[in-house]
Amino acid sequence: MTRPRAASALVLSVLLAILPAGRALAAGEAWLTLPHGEALKAEVMISEDERHQGLTGRASLPEDRLMLFAYPEDGVHHVWMKGCKFPIDVAWLDAGGIVVQVAEALPPCPREPCPIYGGEIGSRYFVEGNAGWLKDRGVAVGTRIQVGPIEQGP
Repeated sequence: MTRPRAASALVLSVLLAILPAGRALAAGEAWLTLPHGEALKAEVMISEDERHQGLTGRASLPEDRLMLFAYPEDGVHHVWMKGCKFPIDVAWLDAGGIVVQVAEALPPCPREPCPIYGGEIGSRYFVEGNAGWLKDRGVAVGTRIQVGPIEQGP
């Protein structure tokens, strides 16, 4: 095998090892691997506009999907429920994917003023899902969620 072929094979092997088998990602998605090995697709909110929009105006989120809010550096990141139409659970993660804070069953906020939740502890990410996903999937403070890779949009 020539060096370029060997290097390509190595890169492919690494990619196959970190991605769930046979599962492609679209732009703006990432795999999140939960404590018991379950991998779920997450829509990734990277830009300030995407993070501001979040779940606003959506009627629902599929049970097998999450939404990942990714920041370039650690900070205090709050959640509010303005315009969200269903209750959600949220987990805040440090840069290594360790859950540092959770909030369960945050209610929709039909009109302002809307309360602000979480963010008392610095984090790199937070993950939103339907109310109950934290307990259903064994996620609590101190557990690790493997994030990535993140497939960024154009």
